[in-house]
Amino acid sequence: IESDEAKQRMHDTFANKFQFNQPHIKAASHTILFAHNPHYTREDYAKVEDKGIADGRTKPEDREQAFGGFAFAELNTDESGDTATWTKSQTYLALGNTLHVLARLGIDSTPMEGVDGELIGEIFKDELGGFMCEVALAIGYHHGE
Repeated sequence: IESDEAKQRMHDTFANKFQFNQPHIKAASHTILFAHNPHYTREDYAKVEDKGIADGRTKPEDREQAFGGFAFAELNTDESGDTATWTKSQTYLALGNTLHVLARLGIDSTPMEGVDGELIGEIFKDELGGFMCEVALAIGYHHGE
């Protein structure tokens, strides 16, 4: 999120709760929404593996073996096919890596788990495409004051 219009939309997601995080949105130069697919499937994983083969990162003969990593998602899938427990955890890996890189670059950041995921899902429906956002990261350079 970087445009004034998108910042205002994100600012509006704090209408019902977590208002203490609201000022970070407009003060930050950018805000990253970390979103996850609550219904991640074996077919979704296959697309990732097939892209790896196309990019040369995975050998075609290793395709089936690569599905071993999907076992973690399967272990955390409930009877209705919901994988949100596992996919949400994956967003925290991405968040941690992003925080590390920003710190190394000297860019300040404020992680915000206090966000209204339901309202973000409504307001950013087109951008999220069914993914869920339960953590965001406001970033920018340190203010001198």
